Amino acid sequence: MTSADISVLSADEVCRLLGIEERRLKQLIRDRVLIEARTARGERGIPREVIVKGANGWEPLPVLQGTLTLLADDGFTPEESVEWLYTLQDELGERPIDAMTSGRHHRVNRIASTLAF
Repeated sequence: MTSADISVLSADEVCRLLGIEERRLKQLIRDRVLIEARTARGERGIPREVIVKGANGWEPLPVLQGTLTLLADDGFTPEESVEWLYTLQDELGERPIDAMTSGRHHRVNRIASTLAF
C-alpha cells in the first residue's frame, strides 16, 4: 500500500457532512468508529470510503468499528490498521476496505480475527 491509494476528507469536511463538532469527531476516532489516515503528501484526514450515504444522510461506515476493534485486539496500531485495510489481501482478492464498502465485511472480519501478533 502507498499513501497515494488513500483519499481523505479534512476534519472540517467530515464534521460538516456528519453534522458534528470537531470534539465529537475526535471521540469517534478514539472509539474506533472512524480512523485517521495520511496521504502521500502528508495530509491527515478521514478516508473518503469510511463516510457513506445512509438512510438519514452521511454517516460513518457502519461495519468499520467492528473491524478496527478486531485489528486493535490483534495488536495493530491505527497506522497498521489503515495499511491493512488499504492493501490488497490475497484471501479476499481485493482490499479489505473495498470488500467492506461492498457488504462483505463478515469475510473481512474473519480474516482480521486471525491476524494476532
